Amino acid sequence: MKSHRICGLVLVLILGLGGGFAALRAQQPEAQAKSPWAQEDEKILAEIQDHNGIMANLEYLSDVIGQRLTGSDNLKKANDWTREKFAGYGLANAHLEGWTIAHAWTRGTARGRIASPAEHPLTLASYGWAPGTGGTLRGTVTYVKANSMEELEKYKGKLKGAIVITTEPIILPPQDQPAPNPMLVPYGDSFLLMHPRRPGEAPEMYGPGRRKFIAARTEFFKNEGVAAMLTDSGKVDGLLNMTGLGGRDYHIAPIPAAFITSENYSLIWRLMQRGPVEVEVEMTNSISEKSLEVYNTVAEIRGSEKPDEVVVLGAHLDSWDLGTGSTDNGTGSIVVLEAARALEKLGLRPKRTIRFALFSGEEQGLNGSRAYVAAHREELPRFSAALIHDTGTGRVISISLMRNFQDLEAMEGVVAPLHSLGLLELSMRWMTGSDHVAFDEAGVPGFYCVQEPAQYFQTHHSQADTFDQAHEAELVEGAQVMAAWAYNVAQLPDLLPRRPSTSAAPNVY
Repeated sequence: MKSHRICGLVLVLILGLGGGFAALRAQQPEAQAKSPWAQEDEKILAEIQDHNGIMANLEYLSDVIGQRLTGSDNLKKANDWTREKFAGYGLANAHLEGWTIAHAWTRGTARGRIASPAEHPLTLASYGWAPGTGGTLRGTVTYVKANSMEELEKYKGKLKGAIVITTEPIILPPQDQPAPNPMLVPYGDSFLLMHPRRPGEAPEMYGPGRRKFIAARTEFFKNEGVAAMLTDSGKVDGLLNMTGLGGRDYHIAPIPAAFITSENYSLIWRLMQRGPVEVEVEMTNSISEKSLEVYNTVAEIRGSEKPDEVVVLGAHLDSWDLGTGSTDNGTGSIVVLEAARALEKLGLRPKRTIRFALFSGEEQGLNGSRAYVAAHREELPRFSAALIHDTGTGRVISISLMRNFQDLEAMEGVVAPLHSLGLLELSMRWMTGSDHVAFDEAGVPGFYCVQEPAQYFQTHHSQADTFDQAHEAELVEGAQVMAAWAYNVAQLPDLLPRRPSTSAAPNVY
């Protein structure tokens, strides 16, 4: 899941949580009795509960294949392995669908230190698609406080050779603070599950305007002769964070840039309050000169009555490369794989085709799902909906309809048999930053799983994103929800309705 999220959107829930869950549970027997798919759903839930291969598959993907940076050999290994797994489970048309990136990028070494006023080692990691430093760089740390190109003008001619920082230290929550309930976060995005705000501080916006400014600011830094940029990782216990600086098009970033630990960043900040701080950094990365074909893994269970109509279950197979990508998003990928296994094993033949898609390039801008949607443009009018699992190991507590209000009634019937798993009311909570967006922007109802955080935001994109973070029971529940949802949607009398053309999803990511 992308770490840059849109944060200023008001939370919209169809039903308030106060007393709603208890009332819903009280209605379960009646709702399930009325469900035309209740018996099939019981079989699906039992098959996944009793015979799943979730942890074995996740361990192999995490430990044997490892990190899966888009454009890396490891991602291609993961593509081939998941294609073979789908085929081995008996699914039809297991294959890879290619799309192209401008440059592959390989991480090298990174080291750094505070050189003065006192020597301290720095723990750092280069941004993705950032160049190396070409040797050791030494510069004075300079705080650049600007949120527009106009505000940057005051730094013109003052940054040559500087190592810049662009924020104050991130305030981290106490480690013993309970994780926020994602259904109650007062904005339409999960970013606020990562970092609390100072009193009265507005959430930072990460829409197209913000991304455009960051790109222009980095180019400004290059033109002004900035040596490198350092960013607060915003994680506890010396963990690093990661994202790319090359943009959605996999360009080579204008300047070297790195994340450093929050502890290191706060130390630099404190020292700067006393006087000048000099830092040394050295990073070695390699970038391909030529473009490279990368892949999505796709397979399907063909529909028995309406095979040309499609329900999509998806997750992203790529990851960042500091850890092994276990919870971002090995968990989602394995849940989709398990849903496919169970449905095929049971011999259920849905009316519509259920298509399983493991996308690449999500971490650099939802690129694999966008490429998939573009390649299947002519098919899209026959797509009913897409559901994405992409928030780690936590149990699925709701399904967000992403303001597809027109689908509420049908979806309430779809999930009625699943309330026995503890699924809460459906949500209209709106979140960008994962692969459902590409479908939703194209007019196909794109839904995502609202999950318990389960330390996801503390560890994702970091060196702690490893198999040890996975919780088996929660992933079993996620696979049960995904599989039953897909089967039930595939059995509906009609395709799920689209938004009215006058209320199309805004293109915000």
